[in-house]
Amino acid sequence: MTDSASSSTRRKILVVAPDDHAGERLARWVVDSGYHLVRYNEVRRLVEIIEEEDPDLVVVSLEGMSSDERTKMAALCSESELPVPTLVLTNDGDGKTGFIRGECSLDWMDEAASAEKFLTRVRAMLRVASDAHQDSSAAKRDQLTKVYNRRYFDERLEMEIERARRYGRKISCVMVDIDEFKQVNATYGHQTGDSVLKILADVLLSSTRTSDIVSRYGGEEFVVILPEAAGDEAAVVAERLRRAFEECGVCFAKGEAVVTISCGIATYPDHANDSATLLRMADSAVFRAKSEGRNRCVVAFSDSDNDFESEGSTAGTILLVEDDDYDRGIASLVLRSSGYKVLEATDGELGVSMAKSKHPDLVIVDLQLTGMSGLEATRQIIQMEEMRDIPVVALTTGEVPDNLKELARVGCRGYISKPIDTNMLASQVQLYLKE
Repeated sequence: MTDSASSSTRRKILVVAPDDHAGERLARWVVDSGYHLVRYNEVRRLVEIIEEEDPDLVVVSLEGMSSDERTKMAALCSESELPVPTLVLTNDGDGKTGFIRGECSLDWMDEAASAEKFLTRVRAMLRVASDAHQDSSAAKRDQLTKVYNRRYFDERLEMEIERARRYGRKISCVMVDIDEFKQVNATYGHQTGDSVLKILADVLLSSTRTSDIVSRYGGEEFVVILPEAAGDEAAVVAERLRRAFEECGVCFAKGEAVVTISCGIATYPDHANDSATLLRMADSAVFRAKSEGRNRCVVAFSDSDNDFESEGSTAGTILLVEDDDYDRGIASLVLRSSGYKVLEATDGELGVSMAKSKHPDLVIVDLQLTGMSGLEATRQIIQMEEMRDIPVVALTTGEVPDNLKELARVGCRGYISKPIDTNMLASQVQLYLKE
């Protein structure tokens, strides 16, 4: 048995793996993630070991188990004798999708899963166990995905909005929808579709705060309640969820596109004053995300789409020239949630063209662009007659750009440092617009 240094603040994970190679791999993943590891090589005394060690989660690898050990493990699972959440790793194509019995959670996944997928599942199971301990009711859970069900979500949203109303606070909802999910079911079957739902639920549970409420809204739709979160904060969370699911790499054949999600964000009281309207606004934002190409996050607006696009309906129009998808997505979401209309360009040439044709109120240009440099794009934009009085701001890595004098010489009004401070971005933009 291998045991890491004990810690009262860390979650304890018991790894049972007869195969040394599998055991070492799992132990390394557990320890590197900061958990307290306890490791055994045999399953025959599993119930007694759990009572002695009192772990928060048990991970059992079937790799290298004898037929007798597999039979005993199957019996323990079927009889629900395991008193703590248990994750069983199997390589025999077992189609089990997991279930909850009382306060004991049992789940299965492929032995060949990557470290990222394994740890996402571990974090999700620990989150469910913690929540279940607090609410002591499996009836509040969706049996397939283990997140909260629609009924509990409806009740909780009303409570959270009433609390926000009473104390003058904000609350946001992130609606999450799997892109082209019906096609996944039609092509690969509902069992595969269930696996995709389960992976997404794991990502949502493992990537949100314990105070956030993750629920299955219906079909392939999930929704996350973010108490005391304003629109810009919710936008950052949504983008993190979208990116985390994409990085799980869910696909079904070599060369096929990865399954993605679209997210819609709405905030009380910015976009709605009641739960029904808040959900409708979040759902409309998801619809916009899908209509704009899927695999993106969109913030709802208090007015209709046409009103939002019309002149004077926003705090201003900003052209964002940035070739990094993540940085561009985060900046765009934060600015949109603050009421700005955002035009996005993925390279310098497109940025110059859009500045000429769209006449934005502010241009933000990343200096580290591929192809045409950010400095050259800035120079060409500032030299345009129609852009003479429009501020152009650099987006740069580090506190102070190395070529600060060159930026000033070409007429750049200032700079915003990366990584982007999401709490400061809107106020920084406002200052440049007021110049």
